[in-house]
Amino acid sequence: MANKQDIITAIKNLDIFLKIPELKGAEVKFNKNGTPFAFTGGFNMVFQLKKGDEKWAFRVWHVPMGDTKSRYQSISSYLSEKKLPYFAEFIFDEKGILVNGELLDTIRMKWLDGLIFKDYVNKHLNEPIVLEKLADNFTLMCNVLRENDISHGDLQEGNILVTESGEIKLVDYDSICIPEIEGQMELVTGLKGYQHPSRFSGSKASLKADYFSELVIYLSIKCLEINPKLWDKYQVKDTQYLLFTENDFSDFINSNIYNDINGLSQKTDKLLAVLNEYINTTSYLNIKPFPSYLLPPRIICFKPNKNVLIRGVEITIEWEVQNALEVEINNGIGKVLSKDKIIIKPIDNVEYILKVTGFNETIEQPLNIKVFPTPIIKSIQVPSLIVDQEIHIAINLPEFPNVDLGIREIQTDLNIQLTQSIQLGVFTNNTPQYKECIVNLQSINKSTSYLSSLMNKIKSKNSKISTKIFTNKNV
Repeated sequence: MANKQDIITAIKNLDIFLKIPELKGAEVKFNKNGTPFAFTGGFNMVFQLKKGDEKWAFRVWHVPMGDTKSRYQSISSYLSEKKLPYFAEFIFDEKGILVNGELLDTIRMKWLDGLIFKDYVNKHLNEPIVLEKLADNFTLMCNVLRENDISHGDLQEGNILVTESGEIKLVDYDSICIPEIEGQMELVTGLKGYQHPSRFSGSKASLKADYFSELVIYLSIKCLEINPKLWDKYQVKDTQYLLFTENDFSDFINSNIYNDINGLSQKTDKLLAVLNEYINTTSYLNIKPFPSYLLPPRIICFKPNKNVLIRGVEITIEWEVQNALEVEINNGIGKVLSKDKIIIKPIDNVEYILKVTGFNETIEQPLNIKVFPTPIIKSIQVPSLIVDQEIHIAINLPEFPNVDLGIREIQTDLNIQLTQSIQLGVFTNNTPQYKECIVNLQSINKSTSYLSSLMNKIKSKNSKISTKIFTNKNV
C-alpha cells in the first residue's frame, strides 16, 4: 500500500498521475511552504482540487480498506437520492490516481466551506446564544439523519463543519451506514472519546452507531454554553476531544468532568444522567436516541376529590405528570414530586396552578376550588294553622353539599287544642313518600316547647329538606 509521502508526490504531479477524466486539468491547493494543503486522518488524506469554478475534496487512502467499491457506490447513490443539506456531492472513482505504480480508488466531493466544529465553538465560546443555536441545529441534523435511516458512524469534531451562518455540514463518509449496508463489517468505528466502549468490539455497521456520539457532542455544547471556562480547564483546543475522553467512561461518576458538570443546570443534569445510563448499558445497540428522553412535558391528571366544599372541610388534590424536570404548585405548596397528593383545608375560593417544566418547554394547568361559608338558618316562619288545611314548612337552602338540617328553636304564640290526634310527616325530596310520626293527643293546650319536642322526634326519624305539618281533625 502506498504511504503518505508517495501520495503527496502523486498529488504534486496531477497532470501525470490523476486518472479521472472529469478532473483533468485540476490544480491542487498548496500551503505557503510549497506542500499540498491536506487534512490527514487515520485512514486517508484529503486534498483540495480546483477546476474552473468548482472546488473538490479529493480523498486518497493510505491504509488498505479492502473491496469497498460497491459499498461506496451504494452510499453515493443513497445520499444523492436523499439530497440532504448536510452532505456534499459524493462520487466514488475506481482507480482514480496512480501512486508508486499502484492504481488507488479515490473519492471526490464538492468542497464544503466552513470552520471545523471545534474552531467554530472556540470562536464563539463566550456567545451563549450562538452556542445554543449550534446545539439546536445539531439536534435537528441528528433527527433528520435518523428519519432518513442514515448514521454517519464517526461523528466527532473533525468531521463536522459549521458555516458562518451556523449551518452544519458533514465530511468523511467512510463510516456511513444506510439500510443496504447495515450488518456488514464496519470500516471505521469512530474516534474514542465520542463512542460507546462496546463499539470497538468487532461491531458491525448499524443505524444506531451515532446515538452515543450525538449525546457526547450535544452535552459538550450545552456545558460550554453555561461554563466556557471548561474549554481551557480541559485544554480542548489542543486535543482531539471536546469535554470527554474514553478514560472518563471507565469510571464516569468519579471522573473530573462529571464532577465539574454535575449541577450546572437542570438540563445538563438530565443529559448527564442519560449519558451515565448509556455508559452502564452493555451494548451501544441497546441505547435510545437522547431526544427520546427529552419529550415535551405532559400532565396526566391534576384533580381534587371534590370541587365544591364548605369552609374548613379538608380536600385532597392529586397529580401525575411525565417528562418533567421540575414540578411546582403555587399558593405556598412549592416544588413537588411528579406523582403525589396533598391534603389541604382552604378557607376561601382558590385557584391552584400546576406548573411543569420540561427540557424545552413549560406547561401549566389551573384548578379552581369553590369554598362556601358554613350555612346558618336563623329562623323559619310558619303560617298560622287553619282548620282542615295542610300546612307546609318548606326550607329552601343554597346548594351546599352534604348539608344536615337542624332546627334549634321554634317560636310561636299558637295555643293548639286538639280533639283527637295530629299527624306530622317529613317529605323526602318533595316526593309523596314520607315517614310518619303519629302522636295521640288529648284535648290539651300544646305549648311551644312541646312543638319543639315533637319536631325533634320527627327529625330523629328523618332529617331532610322539606317538612310537612297538617291536621286531620278540627281543633
